Amino acid sequence: MVAVTKISNQGKMNLPAQIRREAGLENGGPVMVSVVDGEIRIRDLRQVLKDLQQQAKAVFADTGESVDRFIEERRAEANRDADPRP
Repeated sequence: MVAVTKISNQGKMNLPAQIRREAGLENGGPVMVSVVDGEIRIRDLRQVLKDLQQQAKAVFADTGESVDRFIEERRAEANRDADPRP
């Protein structure tokens, strides 16, 4: 899908509804905007986070590391720091 649109004097641009639907973007939804090789890319933030989670899962799959383990370790560390006993 290709569409032509304009950028206003205030720097705003409207994305046509068909482009938003095709890209999986919803009205008012959070997006990530980046420039890659001179192209502006707009992605649904929830999809970006899902992709990152999948990548992290693949990287740490055989290490035994996990978000749950990390949180558990940080909580234990915080409890040790908060304990007034020497």
